[in-house]
Amino acid sequence: MIFKPQYLKQLRPLAMLALSFGLALASHAATPKRANEIVVSSANYAEASPEVLAKLFRKPADLTNVTPPPATEKPARYYQFLPSESLSADLSYSDVCKLLLSPLAAKNLHNTADQAKVELILRVTFGETRWRDPFVRKDNLEWSHGLIPKKRGTSLDAAQAWDERAGGDESALYQLERDSGVEGMADRLIGGMNTEDYYLIVVDAFEVAELKLKGNKTPRAWTTFIAVPRQKGVKFSDVAVKMIEKAAPYFGETLTGKARFTDREGSVKIGDLNIIEDNVATPKK
Repeated sequence: MIFKPQYLKQLRPLAMLALSFGLALASHAATPKRANEIVVSSANYAEASPEVLAKLFRKPADLTNVTPPPATEKPARYYQFLPSESLSADLSYSDVCKLLLSPLAAKNLHNTADQAKVELILRVTFGETRWRDPFVRKDNLEWSHGLIPKKRGTSLDAAQAWDERAGGDESALYQLERDSGVEGMADRLIGGMNTEDYYLIVVDAFEVAELKLKGNKTPRAWTTFIAVPRQKGVKFSDVAVKMIEKAAPYFGETLTGKARFTDREGSVKIGDLNIIEDNVATPKK
């Protein structure tokens, strides 16, 4: 979903959620044959220093024993959710937003129905997709770029397009290498990290004030990217609770690399959900 500039003065999500309910994260997901690996990466582009971000993207650490960021009292900020690209999932957009509420509130980020208070739009992408590198992006950060940045010209045709994070059709890539005679091209692009089936939950934060000024050129303020390699017999709903639970300390923070966790059994109890529809002009895609 991309806002057109003429609508930015009335910036509001398609379905603004005023969510008030008791959410208790405990345990109860289907137990797979082996533990699910949960990979979390996060970057606060607006607040992290250029040196920290440069180090993060030059040589990201592989973190298996992660110390959560120190608890600090941050000023309360208010947001509304907005859906991003539609991926295959057995949970609804509202379901995922419910699961995000409590962890975000722990970071002093609060969902609100009051338009005058909204400071952030949190764009949420979730579900199953083919992916290569579960990691936050370092460029193409603008609002107009969704989960996979738009390409401006490529040596590969549309059916074979390759992205360094999302990957692509590896068979087509090797065929292109054979047709072009550029030996080693496919292996260089793949780099030993193959495109596989993943479950993703990605939260991209944008400042409302900047959206009103810059429109589609507004950069992400921060992104938290959560990924689980899909196992046979494991549904998105089996792992979503633990994905968010493991990522909870890092929403709006900057990690030094990819943090790797394994899930444990758990259950989720969800209370009542109130949705308030806001009657405003809907931007065209």
